[in-house]
Amino acid sequence: MSSIPVTVLGPQGSGKTVYLASLFRRLAIQRDDVGFFVQLPPDEATKLNQIYSQIVSPDGWPDPNLLAHTSEWRFTCSIRTEQGEVYSPFTLDYLDFAGDHLTNTAATKTEYGAAVWQRVQESEFLLVLLDGLKVLRYLDGDSRLVDELLPVLGAIGASKAVAHFLVTKWDLLEASGHTVRGVLARLLENPDFRDFSTNRMRRTDGGALRFIPVSSLGPGFATLGPDGRTMVKQGRFPRPVNVEVPLMAVLVDLFTRELHRVRGQEAARQAGPPRTGLRPWLLREAAKWLPALRGALATHAAGSRALAAIQDTMVDAFVAFVEERERRLEQQEADDSERLRAHLLRARSRQEAMNSMVKLFDSVLAEFEAVHPGTLVAGEVS
Repeated sequence: MSSIPVTVLGPQGSGKTVYLASLFRRLAIQRDDVGFFVQLPPDEATKLNQIYSQIVSPDGWPDPNLLAHTSEWRFTCSIRTEQGEVYSPFTLDYLDFAGDHLTNTAATKTEYGAAVWQRVQESEFLLVLLDGLKVLRYLDGDSRLVDELLPVLGAIGASKAVAHFLVTKWDLLEASGHTVRGVLARLLENPDFRDFSTNRMRRTDGGALRFIPVSSLGPGFATLGPDGRTMVKQGRFPRPVNVEVPLMAVLVDLFTRELHRVRGQEAARQAGPPRTGLRPWLLREAAKWLPALRGALATHAAGSRALAAIQDTMVDAFVAFVEERERRLEQQEADDSERLRAHLLRARSRQEAMNSMVKLFDSVLAEFEAVHPGTLVAGEVS
């Protein structure tokens, strides 16, 4: 199965591998509050389970990735229906590489380092992890957080990629009274981050930009030690928070990007401004729209690994995605993720599973954004 490639970035110690291990543990079982599960090849599943066991053990933390330990993890997103059928609509490839590639000049000059950065520059989805401890120190006046991010900001600025900034250890920030909007406001006081954000916001070809608070192990699992720099385990069971949100956002942002693109093309064809509202021209004249859209998306898929990975299901899923948004808007209903999860469990084909999954993800993200205002910095369709 073709896969949507996602590149995971973050300086050493930002928690990339801990996050991926927690994501797998959270989604290895189909849970009622999520509605789907993920599968990994057996060797990858064994490795992430071993890492997770090291994380939750009373003794220390896993060693930081070595430069030679770059890993790619293939998460196949699946559902098991009420009839016991399993459908797997899409797969994500997470490339997780050592943080030294961001901060070690010698590493970036090697052939391998150059290949890694080539992948970064060609990526359609970038997951950038910010260490919550460093964010706390930044809020106290330590500017090194943004200094470490400069290579990443440059790579994002030079690409059209969707970018998700994940603030790890969010439980520490939340316990200190910080909000997403508050942290973003402080980051924007830094001229480098402010200029990056300003330039990204004014571009019409850029993908979504999100700022997502996550806690890979949840509140109370570990607390800040006396030195103010290390985390000390407290012997509690992990309760991860928001770890699945970035995975959901990848699919939603892929469809949202295409909605932007199609609307822009129609505006150019009609020599006028884009039409407003969540129901674009194409849904008003479905008979005329579907053949044109299939051709347009097939053309885009030829140059996009992300679209190519779901090409056989994306047209109908795209329609379902926009129709669900329009239904919520017209009926002024609150997002009903519980209803959409129940519908997902009644899928009778891979296509139905894909349609239901993208609608569920979009609903969950809307609810998430309502709880954490400011998480979607750019990328909404209006």
